[in-house]
Amino acid sequence: MRKGLLLFTLLLGTWLLFATGKANADKVFSETSVRGSYGFSFQGEIVGIAPVAAIGVLEADGNGNINPASRTININGVPITETFTCTYSVDPNGTGSAVCPIDDPQPGAPPVETFDFVLVNNAKGFQFVGTTPGIVVLGTGTKQ
Repeated sequence: MRKGLLLFTLLLGTWLLFATGKANADKVFSETSVRGSYGFSFQGEIVGIAPVAAIGVLEADGNGNINPASRTININGVPITETFTCTYSVDPNGTGSAVCPIDDPQPGAPPVETFDFVLVNNAKGFQFVGTTPGIVVLGTGTKQ
């Protein structure tokens, strides 16, 4: 009896694993997958200069635009509030990229920051990495 129950449990688990993987593989994402308000945070380093961390909020319109967005960024212990807009694109597999001009960049800071991201939890969140040369950041965002 125990062997039969064990075999049934293994088969059921295998089927559920296959069914879940298949469902996720069939999901197709686009810019419309990213709509609404998200909170985000990141941390990292401006290479050779200072550590950096930030928290903020952004509003995505589902058409490839983020406006408005704001963040408090802390560079080497100095907090600064910034606003910015972005354009973004999403590939069918849930990966994407964003280009974000900073409204009033700090002296020496790049006027435009870039990021690559992956949507998670059916686009209720995302993970991202900075792709701006000289800045290494890694962060997450969650739909509010």
